[in-house]
Amino acid sequence: MVDELQATGRLGGVGRPGDGLAIDFQIVSDIRAFEVRVYGQRRATIEMSVRILNDRNGVVRASRVFQVEVPVASPGNDAYIAALDAAHRELASQLVPWVLGAI
Repeated sequence: MVDELQATGRLGGVGRPGDGLAIDFQIVSDIRAFEVRVYGQRRATIEMSVRILNDRNGVVRASRVFQVEVPVASPGNDAYIAALDAAHRELASQLVPWVLGAI
């Protein structure tokens, strides 16, 4: 998430806790699912709850649950990893514009 947000070039500074930055907003995330289903229809799923917190007053500016599922092309670890990568890219393509729009 940090890399994707930083790559936009639209934020003055993006970091992780402990980086020593003076921050305006925190992004608090909770990964609810990060899995590959191998029974029935093979799918990679990532579900993440995200809140944007104003660090100065503690008010939640926005919150959303993102869920992405992508098909797994074939059985095997390489296909599972590729599907999780694709799910992550899709989640990031939704999350980054949402964050930028909310702050």
